[in-house]
Amino acid sequence: MTSPFIVPGPIASDLSAGTSREWLESNGLGSFAMGTVAGPATRRYHSLLCVATRPPVARMVLVNRCEESLLVQGAHYQLGSNFYPDVCHPEGYRAITEFRLDPWPTWRIEIGGATLVRSLFMPQGRQMTVVEWRLIDGPHARLFIRPLLSGRDSHALHHENPVLRQNVEIDEGLVIASPYDGVPSTFLHHNGVYTHRPDWYRNLQYPVERERGLDFEEDLFSPGELAFDLGPGARAICVFSAEEKDELDVTQLRTAENARRACLTSSDDFTGRLTLAADHFVVQRNTHRTIIAGYPWFTDWGRDTFISLPGLSSTTGGKDLARELLLAFAPHISDGMVPNRFPEKEEKPEYNSVDASLWYVLAACRYARVSGIGEDLERVILPAVQKIIDGYLAGTHLGIGLDDDGLLQASSPGLQLTWMDAKVGDWVVTPRQGKPVEIQALWVATLEAVSRLMTERDPTFSRELADRAAWARSSFVATFWSDSLGYLFDVVDGLRRDTALRPNQLYAIGLCAPLIERERAERVLSICERELLTPVGLRSRSRDASYHGQMTGGPRDRDAAYHQGTVWPYLLGIYADACMRVRGKVPAKILDGVRAYSSGVGMGTIGEVFDGDYPHRPRGCVAQAWSVAEVLRILRGEIGQDA
Repeated sequence: MTSPFIVPGPIASDLSAGTSREWLESNGLGSFAMGTVAGPATRRYHSLLCVATRPPVARMVLVNRCEESLLVQGAHYQLGSNFYPDVCHPEGYRAITEFRLDPWPTWRIEIGGATLVRSLFMPQGRQMTVVEWRLIDGPHARLFIRPLLSGRDSHALHHENPVLRQNVEIDEGLVIASPYDGVPSTFLHHNGVYTHRPDWYRNLQYPVERERGLDFEEDLFSPGELAFDLGPGARAICVFSAEEKDELDVTQLRTAENARRACLTSSDDFTGRLTLAADHFVVQRNTHRTIIAGYPWFTDWGRDTFISLPGLSSTTGGKDLARELLLAFAPHISDGMVPNRFPEKEEKPEYNSVDASLWYVLAACRYARVSGIGEDLERVILPAVQKIIDGYLAGTHLGIGLDDDGLLQASSPGLQLTWMDAKVGDWVVTPRQGKPVEIQALWVATLEAVSRLMTERDPTFSRELADRAAWARSSFVATFWSDSLGYLFDVVDGLRRDTALRPNQLYAIGLCAPLIERERAERVLSICERELLTPVGLRSRSRDASYHGQMTGGPRDRDAAYHQGTVWPYLLGIYADACMRVRGKVPAKILDGVRAYSSGVGMGTIGEVFDGDYPHRPRGCVAQAWSVAEVLRILRGEIGQDA
């Protein structure tokens, strides 16, 4: 098992430092629990039980938090903390003397001469969160717990209303709350004494939501209070569940989950911590596993899935995970296109990506290289690859198809088809219609990988693809290289040349054998290092007139900065590939910045983005699959390799 991830008391009990560090628990179904080390919720997503009602999507917050207090030798102490208008109350965070992920969120609290340990975990495959309190030192005490509930969509906020059902069903050791029609009931298993005492907690505020320009205030409902008598070593237990189970063996749940996590890695270094972090992203969807793009608000996306797959599949089931994902996406291929997103509601998949299908093909070729030709590959995966190749050669919807020079274009006005996909209303923030540079690298890499795969199986088709790849390579330099700039255009659309310096061109020298000769590849690599590279990733554009150094403000402001200067840690993967292919080695300190971040504020994982400007504050999702996956790929030395 990894050594415990520890946050010392001076940080954990500091309101600013302690709320900037966020922990995450998940259950392999898309459900999660999440909060801050200090305790006060700063986001609408911070909760004890956020359930994916149609795993891994349609998430609903059932249990937001617990209010805690401890009665010791006649004195009553508040252990919780919430943000209200102009105040944080109460100030229970001051009593935290240590926080650790050992192997799940655990707090040590010292107050009134008593030492209390609080811990919580989500058992794999179960729709529940187990919360335990244990008195490890001091006199006998009485613990009081008030669950705060909402029963809302995870993206929404909750407000006091007369519709909510305040009554609950009470049985020995079980309280069942069903606040709204259409919302799963919450089954609270406990070993205390329950008193029904309904109340509303009003005007809780979430500072991060306010910073993001969103609604930030909500009301939560508490049905009643639980009381527990605690002697030394005694445990108070609350299991918040969406499952209709009569009995639960908490000891068995704890032991099984601890053993499962211990089996994930035996390493106590950065690689070991990220291996545990990677486990959050692999979840069940119907009969197969899939990859959640990021917590707390993303679900599974086609592009993110297949970019993340190489890094995650080396840690979470390997070939089996790759096989499941390739088989799962194959039936949904339409006109040669892989879905980029399965909506949370029961709607048709969204086909709005030029690159997701190509990432699928590269994943399939990589799987075939590792696993050999088996029944699944023969029957399902290779036909899916053929459909994609045929679709792109013939031309598919969204204006995706070959130009006369053998390069791939994607021209659908008003749509954002590459990974730089921010859109506000009808405004495509980063329009890249035409021939994006990284799409050409993906296209050539795809043709060459499938050609190698089909060499013996279908020599004629193999040669055709090899010829097409050579054709695209021969057109690439004349189309994209700029002598005056000393780097590659980002997009070519007829006579229009996008001269923005972006990291996308690294794919042209890192994804496959470089599409430009070595001297020019070195120039590209050097200018990207000078203008784009930061300790935590690469900026999405250089610091020119259109650069946004901070991703702050409301939704429009943040989307305007999302790919206009924001730093993306996942791009360290293709940067490492480029270094290996051009120079034959990777910088020794390439991961020092993300290692420091993950070991500190990142709490053992890596988030989505950072500000382009120093000090590169983290923004976006707290935990992002492709950020973790690409850093793991570097750590394991799986770079500069053909599919």
